[in-house]
Amino acid sequence: MPYKVELDADKVKVDPYGTESPDYLAGKEFAEMWCSGLAFCQKRFEGQHIHYKYDEPSGGLGTMTPDSFPVCDVFRENCYIIVDSNHGYKMLGVGKLVAGEICGEESSLLKPFRFSRYAEGKLHPVSSSPYPWS
Repeated sequence: MPYKVELDADKVKVDPYGTESPDYLAGKEFAEMWCSGLAFCQKRFEGQHIHYKYDEPSGGLGTMTPDSFPVCDVFRENCYIIVDSNHGYKMLGVGKLVAGEICGEESSLLKPFRFSRYAEGKLHPVSSSPYPWS
C-alpha cells in the first residue's frame, strides 16, 4: 500500500504477476484505506465507500524510483527503459514520445525523466499528495 519488500532482489518472485501472486496481495484494510483516501481528496466520495468495496484480490509487485517519478531513458547501448514507478494510466502518452526518441528525435518533455537526474541532483519536487506514490 505500498510497502517495501524486505527480501534480497534475487529472492523476490516476480512471476506470477499481480493478483495471481499470493505473495503481494493487499489485505482487506486496503479497500478501507483507498476509499478513505478518495473521500479525503474528493468530497464526492464521502460516505460512498460501501459502493467501492470489493472482495476481489488486489495488489501486485510494483517498482518505485527514489523520487517516485518515472525514468524514461536509454539504458546500456541498445536498451530503452520506461520505469513507470506505478503511475500506470498516467503513462499512456509516453509511448509515442519514446518511439520518436528511438527514431532519433529528442523529446524535451522526456528530458526531466532521464536516469541522469539522480547523479545531477535534478530530482522532482516532493508531492503534497497523501499517497506516497504520487
